[in-house]
Amino acid sequence: MKKTLIALAALTFAGTAYAQDTSFATADADQSGDLTFTEVTAVMPNVTEEAFTAADTDGNGTLSEAEYTAMLEKSGG
Repeated sequence: MKKTLIALAALTFAGTAYAQDTSFATADADQSGDLTFTEVTAVMPNVTEEAFTAADTDGNGTLSEAEYTAMLEKSGG
């Protein structure tokens, strides 16, 4: 029983290590108010350049908070 509890505790802590905050404020590392591809992939490594470009609806090369939020909603995040 003790080994089971220790294993469950270890899994719980391991799971939280993989959970990453994908909020706009966290992603905006330089606090510029918009996100570069590098900032987005720092918190969401699976985002492709194609997905980033598709989310950049105004074509300025960065994501606004609204564009980022829309991308998250489309991806289920």
